Order: sequence, then C-alpha cells, then structure tokens
Amino acid sequence: MRTRTISLILAIAVSALFYSGCDTGLKGNLNENQPPSTSFTVNDINLPEGTRLVSQVSISWWGDDPDGYVVGYEFQIGDESEPWVFTTRSDSTFVLPIEEGNEDADVRFSVRAIDNDGAVDPNPPSLVFPIRNSPPEIEFVRNETPPDSTFRVFSFGWSASDPDGDANLNRIEVALNDSTEWQEIPVDITFLTVRIDDTVEPATSQVFLGRALNSSPLSFDTINLNGNNEFHIRAVDNAGAISEVITHEWYIKQQTSRILFLNDYFGTNSNDIAQIHLDILADLGLTEIDYMDISDGLATGGRRVPFSQAFPDRSLASPTINKMMAEWDHIYWLSDNLDRHIGYAIEITTEFFDNGGTMFINIPTKNISPDNPMFQFLPFERMEVLPTGQQSFILQTGTIIEADEDFVENPPFLSTAGNLISYYPIIPFGESISLFEGDFRTRNPSFIGGTSDFDGSKLISAPNPDENILFFGIRFQDLSAESDLNRLVELTCIEILGFQQ
Repeated sequence: MRTRTISLILAIAVSALFYSGCDTGLKGNLNENQPPSTSFTVNDINLPEGTRLVSQVSISWWGDDPDGYVVGYEFQIGDESEPWVFTTRSDSTFVLPIEEGNEDADVRFSVRAIDNDGAVDPNPPSLVFPIRNSPPEIEFVRNETPPDSTFRVFSFGWSASDPDGDANLNRIEVALNDSTEWQEIPVDITFLTVRIDDTVEPATSQVFLGRALNSSPLSFDTINLNGNNEFHIRAVDNAGAISEVITHEWYIKQQTSRILFLNDYFGTNSNDIAQIHLDILADLGLTEIDYMDISDGLATGGRRVPFSQAFPDRSLASPTINKMMAEWDHIYWLSDNLDRHIGYAIEITTEFFDNGGTMFINIPTKNISPDNPMFQFLPFERMEVLPTGQQSFILQTGTIIEADEDFVENPPFLSTAGNLISYYPIIPFGESISLFEGDFRTRNPSFIGGTSDFDGSKLISAPNPDENILFFGIRFQDLSAESDLNRLVELTCIEILGFQQ
C-alpha cells in the first residue's frame, strides 16, 4: 500500500512539471559566438645586424576557436590598405615585394583566422620581414645558339632564374649588336627564332617566340650582313635588379640565291670535287648560288656521320633548321657516301618541301640495309640484292648509261671511265620514274670466268613520283671525259626540278 502511494506521488509531480513546461517554456541566455585567434609559429625575426632575408620566405601559422573550428585564413602583405587574401593553408612560400629600384625592404605580413560562423580574428598578428633583393641569373641553353655562321634564320634558347624565387622574375630583355636598344620578352618565353629579310636595305627581321614560332611585334634593324653579330640577353626581376648580360657572337651571311649547294663530300679533295659541280651550274647560267660546307665528321663502319657543326644542333631540327632550309627553293646535295648527312634529310627538309622545294642528290650507290630509315626519304625503296654466290656488281669501263627515252628528250651521253665495283643498282618504288640505267653485271669470288649477265634492276637514277627529289647514283668523276655532264645537270636540275637562281 505504501509503495503504490509513493508511485502515485511521483506521477503527479512529473505531470505537474510537464504542464508547467508547456505553459512557460525554457528560460535562459544563449552564449554569443567567440572569434578565433591566430598565431605565427615563429613570434619574432631576430637577425644579426646588417643581415637580411632573401625575398622568398616560408611562413607558417595556426588558428584556434574556443567554441567552434577554424575554416580558413586571410593574409595581408604590406600596410593596412592592401587586400586580404583567403586561403585554407596554414603555411606557404611567398616572394615578398621590394619596390622597383630598391635593394632592401621591411615588409609586413599579417594573418587572421576565420571560424565556422564567419567570425574573423579581430586582433590579427603581424611579422615584419627584413629582406634584400638578389639580382637574377641567365644563361644560354647548351646547343641552342647559332653555329659559327648562319644565313637568314637563327635561334636562341636560354634559362633564367632568381635566388629570391623564380616568381620574382619580371621579364627578359634582348638586343642585337646595339646593347642600348633592349626589347622585352615575357618571362615565360625561353626560346626565340629570328628570320632576316635581307632583300631590303637596310635588312629587317621578324622575331618568333617559342618553339611553335608564334609571331611577335619584336624586330631587329641593327643586323650586320656578311659580318659578325652579337646577341645580348639579360633578365630583370620585380625589383628592377638586372642580371649579368650574356652575349653570343657569330657571322651572318647574306642569302644571294634561290639555290643552296650542300657540300657533303668528305676528304682533302672536297672543295675540288664541289667546284666541278659549281662550274657546271655556272656554265648553265646558275652563277649565284649559296654554299654550305657540311663535310665535317667521319662516317665509319656503316654508321651515320655525326650531325654537321655547320648546322644548328640536331635538337633544333624543328623549328630552326626546317625554317632555315625553307628559305631556298632548290637544294643541290653533293656527297660521297650514303652514310653521311642525307640520312638526316627527312628531319630537316619538311618545310622546304611543303613550300614546293626541289632537290638534286648526287651520291654513289652502295649496299645498305633495306631497313635503313634513309629509304623513307630517297626516291627508291632499297638496293638490289646480289645473286647467291656472286661477289659484287660491276659497271665495266665504257658502260653506256642510258636514259629512259619515254621520259627524256635529248638525253646526255654518259659512260663510265673505269670498272666500278662498289656501286649497287636501286629498286624504285612502283610509281617512281626510271631515269638512267647502266649495264650492271656480276662477278664471282674466284674471278674465274669474268663477269655474268644480270637480269635484275640496273637503275642508277630516278626522281620520285612528285618529281621534287631526283637521285643520281654515280660520282661525276667516275664518268668518262666524253660524258656530257652539262647536259646531265641541265636535264635533271633545270628541266625536271626547275632550278632557278
């Protein structure tokens, strides 16, 4: 009985509290949001007297909120008039500003935390950084400067840096010969190409920026044609500090013709052999010809010769060498070995052929592997294969080199001056035009029985189907004195390839 009485009293008390709450509600005052606080991980910057920091500094901080959590920060660089910048990071690296023309500066950095209710630290801490600007540095990129001499087109590549951080770099400045006439280039550009117009007096130029050859308003009008030239370059930082000026000197030759003669004939008689060809061209009225000697380097063991130092570096095949070669309409390529620079031709003449260029190639044929990449360029697909048991092909003394009468009117008389045992016939593409053939025979290893007839290809000269590349595979000095070399060059270079000076 007593237990039931106690339970009843408790029930009545709870009911009273319930109804009382419904009538009046809970009473009290909510606490207002408290703003966060902010602190640097380093409270002071104490340096020995006369010592200053570089302008690139790493700064870190942290925040605390008594009744919530920190969602981010705002920092301010400079005085109170500068804007606040939001970040979620609690550390970063900054390049602090130094007014242009000054070497030193005391720069204030302030930071404030922001909590989840948007409250901002009302008393943000600040640190003053004593900084000193260092001048930037610049250097030419290895192999990205012109060779000893160039014609109309040349390129430069460089690399700039700043001890205070590359973000402190402001611009690059360049000049040609006159180092008082500086022209500005955006700091993100590290390569330029210049194309000279030497058909006007004085010569002018166009400057292309980047490897994509983007046009620019820059131009040089201080060009020394047929003389030495100096290219100057320097870097400038945000405080106006200037790097050391670096300079590259080289020779610029004026282009005089639409024809480029490439002498790739190796040996002590290289110039004499080239002169034979130049004299024939002159006899035909092609007297103004631009000449480039690329006969340096030695091709050994069937390996391709190292890239000539007369060209820009091979890494600059695109864009520099391609743009350079496209300045001519015709190329006369003389060489003594298929392992020399003709193997690079496909890399450096794309723009030349895109612009309608034509090329005559005189290189003696020989046995080379059918997978040689050179066959992607030359107007034939491979060399003829010797029959089993035969030692070599041979063109005997006095062999008549015959022209395709369906393709050639008034063919030249050509014959061999001696037994030629190092030559191989070429196999043309299906659409290639057979131009000249020789009566190739084969010889067995024992030399017994002399030579044998050969029924395969006897071709030694062919143009490609587009008739913009023509290959002639016998050295001129291996042809007899009775051979009409002038008519040969007139037919191949002028009538078929359209050479004009």
